[in-house]
Amino acid sequence: MERVGHGLGYRHPSPDHRSVYWSAGCATRYLEDRARLRDPTCIPRSATSRGRCPSSGRARPGATSTLGRSSRSSSITKPCAIMELTENGEPVTLRLSSSETVAIAEASAFWRKSLKLREEPLRLLPSPAGNYLLSARGVAGFVKIGKLSVEIAPKFINRASRGAGWRSAMWRFLAYGHGIETLSDASGTSADEEGIADVIAELFLGALRGASARGYPLGYSERRFRSPFLRGRLDPRDYKRLLPVTGQLGVMASQLTRDVPTNRLLKWAGNQLELTVEDPGRRQQLRSWAGELPNVQSSWTRRAVVPSARRHHPHLAHAVEIAKMLADDRQVAYESGELTLPGFLWDSENLFERAVRRLFAEAARPLGLSVTKESLPLATTVFSGTIQTTRTTPDITVRRGKHHVLHADAKYKTLGEHPKNIDFYQVLSAGLVSSVRHVALMYPTSDDGISHRAYTPVAEGNPQVVSIAKVGLGSFSTKKGIEMLRSEMQSFLRNCLTQ
Repeated sequence: MERVGHGLGYRHPSPDHRSVYWSAGCATRYLEDRARLRDPTCIPRSATSRGRCPSSGRARPGATSTLGRSSRSSSITKPCAIMELTENGEPVTLRLSSSETVAIAEASAFWRKSLKLREEPLRLLPSPAGNYLLSARGVAGFVKIGKLSVEIAPKFINRASRGAGWRSAMWRFLAYGHGIETLSDASGTSADEEGIADVIAELFLGALRGASARGYPLGYSERRFRSPFLRGRLDPRDYKRLLPVTGQLGVMASQLTRDVPTNRLLKWAGNQLELTVEDPGRRQQLRSWAGELPNVQSSWTRRAVVPSARRHHPHLAHAVEIAKMLADDRQVAYESGELTLPGFLWDSENLFERAVRRLFAEAARPLGLSVTKESLPLATTVFSGTIQTTRTTPDITVRRGKHHVLHADAKYKTLGEHPKNIDFYQVLSAGLVSSVRHVALMYPTSDDGISHRAYTPVAEGNPQVVSIAKVGLGSFSTKKGIEMLRSEMQSFLRNCLTQ
């Protein structure tokens, strides 16, 4: 059976479901039509939950989980199913209601727009027997959709590659890519049993310990009010009420307040973490901490400018860094209003690029070099009487003073026996226009450390060497691992400049 709707279509579930993709509207039409036709594969409204790990309540990949109302005979008492997915990994089988399928599709559309992704981050496919297959593409993090909590491990840092401590490595990878400087071995020590949301919440609360005694930022804000005394200046909107005399004046005056961007960001982050953590005690701690900022708004917009906490309030620096990481690409205008969802997802490709650029920057500094990301002119043409330029932008450019010495591209993909031709073309074009001798391609692996090999372009002129380096994301499991990664990156960079 096949049905095609206006603009979007779907196929009946079949064993070969890999090419089926649903949007929110498509999923709704399919479920309505299937119920109307009394299809025997129609989703039951209540069923038992199966496939969770008995100790944690997390669903194993490939297991079946039931959301919505469970039957009275169900032995599962947890109100929220926790799905542990791996980015680009095997899907998890779910039993969902029609409203839940729509909610997942809407959440996927929200995060795709928010992170500017090329494809949907959450894919929901129908499977036989009325179940669904949920998988993640190109993102890592954690998000709640109705009663479903989804935890997505990065492709190269997950339970299969790093064991029970994969969340520790994931946290450090997130923090390192977002420029957070405090990366101690205490980060993520409880992550073997707890979700990544609880790990980040614990770090956030730890960074705020003692903040009430040491003080939160203060600032002045202008407010309007009526007073028997003239404070500040008269409110122009209230001129018409000056006569007859009432004994009250409409005035505008500056008032010292804690409702400033830094505190709003912190309170917003605390509220978002409260919605996503699983531990009730930690949720209560977050709620209690929010009471320290009673008159501060919990809303946050990217237009707000947060001054450097490291300079003005160093005791809040780590908490502000975590909050900024959570706020990065978090909210986006969604149709007519603002849709916000509990949870945080990150674009893995962008995160890997950030982490590699930071590694290069920290390795280059002792060598007297600097690292930037800049656009280079590739070709020019005259169009309609004006000169127009086509440009190329390598992810990493290493400079010695004003001169380019190395270009590198970060490729968040599995490296086969050889890099793909298109990867070579991009970095070779950057090396050609800059006339640098050496260019590099950086790929992630689940191992530790950095390994590399070199290719020699056949054409004459620069670039003369293309280095292929594999960055072991497993090194993010410990602080010492990151230090080793930094040291090996410096050796790699030194080798590139001397070849």
